[in-house]
Amino acid sequence: MKNITSTYRIQFHKEFNFSDFEQIIPYLDKLGVKTIYASPISESMPGSVHGYDVVNPQRINPEIGTEEQLRTISRQLTERGIGWLQDIVPNHMAYHPRNPWLHDVLEKGQLSPYATYFDIDWTSPHHHGRLMVPFLGDSLEDVISAGQLRVDYQMQRFVFDYQGTTYPLHLRSYVTILQAASPSEEPVAEVLVEQLKPILQLTDSNDYSLRSTEFLNAFAEQMQHKSFSAYIEDRLKVINEDSGSIQRIADEQAYRLCSYSETDHQINFRRFFTVNSLICLNIQEPAVFEAVHKLPKTLFEAGVFHGLRVDHIDGLHNPVRYLEQLRELAGDEAYIVIEKILQNNEELPTNWPIEGATGYAYLAIVNNLFTRTDSQQAFTTFYRELLGEKQVVRQELNDKKAYILYQHMQGELDNLYHLFLELNLVDERKLNALSASTLKSAIGEFLIQCPVYRYYGNQMPLALEESAAIKAIFARIRQAKPDLSGAVDLLEDVMITKPQDNDETYKQRALRFYQRSMQFTGPLMAKGVEDTLMYTYNRFIGHDEVGDSPEFFGLTVDEFHQKMIDRQTDWALALNATSTHDTKRGEDVRSRLNVLPDLADEWIEEVKAWQSLNRNDKATVTLDDDSSVEAPDANDEYFIYQTLIGAYPMPGSEEDADFPDRLSEYLEKALREAKRHTTYDSPNEAYEKAVNNFAHRLLDRRRTFWQRFQAFHQQIADMGIVNSLAQVLLKCTCPGLPDVYQGSELWNLSLVDPDNRRPVDFAIRQRWLNELLEADTSTIWSELWQKRYDGRIKLWLIHKLLTERNGQIDTFANGRYVSLPIEGRYKQHVVAFARQHNQVWYVVVVPLGIARLCRDQQVDALSLDWQDTRLLIPTEAPIHWENRLDETNGTVENGINVTDLFTSLPLALLRLRNL
Repeated sequence: MKNITSTYRIQFHKEFNFSDFEQIIPYLDKLGVKTIYASPISESMPGSVHGYDVVNPQRINPEIGTEEQLRTISRQLTERGIGWLQDIVPNHMAYHPRNPWLHDVLEKGQLSPYATYFDIDWTSPHHHGRLMVPFLGDSLEDVISAGQLRVDYQMQRFVFDYQGTTYPLHLRSYVTILQAASPSEEPVAEVLVEQLKPILQLTDSNDYSLRSTEFLNAFAEQMQHKSFSAYIEDRLKVINEDSGSIQRIADEQAYRLCSYSETDHQINFRRFFTVNSLICLNIQEPAVFEAVHKLPKTLFEAGVFHGLRVDHIDGLHNPVRYLEQLRELAGDEAYIVIEKILQNNEELPTNWPIEGATGYAYLAIVNNLFTRTDSQQAFTTFYRELLGEKQVVRQELNDKKAYILYQHMQGELDNLYHLFLELNLVDERKLNALSASTLKSAIGEFLIQCPVYRYYGNQMPLALEESAAIKAIFARIRQAKPDLSGAVDLLEDVMITKPQDNDETYKQRALRFYQRSMQFTGPLMAKGVEDTLMYTYNRFIGHDEVGDSPEFFGLTVDEFHQKMIDRQTDWALALNATSTHDTKRGEDVRSRLNVLPDLADEWIEEVKAWQSLNRNDKATVTLDDDSSVEAPDANDEYFIYQTLIGAYPMPGSEEDADFPDRLSEYLEKALREAKRHTTYDSPNEAYEKAVNNFAHRLLDRRRTFWQRFQAFHQQIADMGIVNSLAQVLLKCTCPGLPDVYQGSELWNLSLVDPDNRRPVDFAIRQRWLNELLEADTSTIWSELWQKRYDGRIKLWLIHKLLTERNGQIDTFANGRYVSLPIEGRYKQHVVAFARQHNQVWYVVVVPLGIARLCRDQQVDALSLDWQDTRLLIPTEAPIHWENRLDETNGTVENGINVTDLFTSLPLALLRLRNL
């Protein structure tokens, strides 16, 4: 495998393309980056800012550049020893006519050679073999009545035009159009109708596609003649003035135009989460796998790609089989990681042919390390008093998942129910003993109660561990909802008991239902937790993060060490991420928020004071049910205060000016994702406006609140910087590969997308790095600490650490992880470990929760008196140390005193040597 020592994530789009990227290659090389981690670069929707809405996986997005440009870039990177890790999207594509495969399906229906490429239920009893096109703003009848749907001839085809989006018409509609009532006559029309009749009788996909193309070409040639073109124009005028004709043509299509809201209740295609505009693929089909991976395969063979990042692995029919195929395609030398969210104590299967995941689990571990565990009760008690009720996060989680299922994924649940019936999995007598609603509810509860994104069993009977997990789900349902016990018994019989027999046919049918169910537990978890609960359960929003959990509140040092030892054993080459394009908050926002549990009493006192100061700034708003509520209510107000503490720009920052607009955009999204007083489908503009006005008044510097907030914010910002720098050091030295999200080499105080995808000022980063490389190293850290708010201290630290890693690839990739004991008065405020490979030893030392110490001693982080606090070094280790960050040195004498290490910087990376 090509040595990958670090990654740098780049978000490509039309405003940052291959040409723009070429300009920063020298900078990334100087920074120490050894692998570019690229967002999807296949052709996507025009204007896409993320690339996950692919329309053509076999072509480079022309808004980004060309394949030849990419190959040129690859040669430049190769000269510098830099590789390329490519993000790919095997689960879904954009549901849009610009998608050529889908366009063909819309035009030809089940006779399209691409009809099996997409996860469409052509047999759905509700849709009669027609694919839903759920993008109308109202019902089809109302859209037609309003004159918003018209027939046109564009790009050598008849199409429906709906507000600028076009959908191709089936050949049978050409007959309808050609024979539409009109005062003019055109003999060519009858000839074309006669040519169409035998084509419309074809049942072979290849024959139909060939003859269809021939006819459309012939039709296009006729359209070059003015008389025929005028004839068609006349027909279209007649049709577009008659709603009955439009309705008739709509009924003739292989698809069914309908309102976007209809998919909340019924649907006949699998989508990404609840996003109608992303239609899922049958990647398990060999032809689909080959077509989707044609470009990556070519670029692997050309040496352009060196690794792949697989998006949304949990959406695939059989993730294990897919990864085996991908490994075979990419080869043993390829670096492969997957996007995977782990829950609670869930572990990634160690037998998968990958190097690990993209870093969300690591993010959660480090985030919890910096959270003071003994403040949990204070935060919980305050939050309950704030809301006047006792919130149980686990029940909240299930409630949110239930809301998503029954309000937005009812169609998916219905499909699962009908699949269960079609597969003939139970005796008819047992089935008839249950009502349809009871069985459907039991299936729904199975999805809701699943504690992880999904399970991966791909054969029946399930493995013992997985079988036990499924049984536990059924047990919870029986306890929570005894009225569903009979239906749950039936499901357990289908998934657990009957597959123990040797009926292979039955096992395959049961497996099909089980795997299909698993394709929907992930979307339910993501929408219920990431996109709902993480905006409603605001006890401590520092853990309302992708990969983390609102349930968590810290991790002990011993637990951290054990997780790192396990990580080195199982996933030594997985990514260590702290910010991504999907994180709810930038890494430095969370670092700040983690100061609050260190000062729990002060924080709670401040919030109470702020509530009092701002009480008169609230408004009273009427909700849809005619009840009234304060705006913001207590929960949203507390959310705003935490957001301001975490995300407000550094003292003296020039980013102050655009923060109010960023905050407004963020709050609108947060409120709608919470789905409490306003939603995307039914926005309560009065509530949103009142909350926005409240938040903006908080930023008025003439107010008493601002004076008090500013003083507290300065204190939290300073301590947050210490956490941020410690987080960088851990990311670069813990088991795994450090991943830097674009721009995060300076302070990343961004919020959820699109805020975290704002343009990056690479010019200032390049200039500052060049200046730092020429600076006096003897005074550099003290100068950077004095000007720490501008972020250069973080930039320099990342450069130093990546450079060190690049010189010790084996040590940090394969080196043993050794936890180091701490002794002395402040031992609970330090974590230390060693990385050892052969004769090479590194020691990492970072502070924990020092805000209390700084408050008690009334000093800053560099002036703390650590007294007798020291770390102990294994007897077999060398006794001379050098701090690779500031070049100080010393000798191990009954350990190493922390006071000797935290001089110019409140953290240390030591290289141990024997002189």
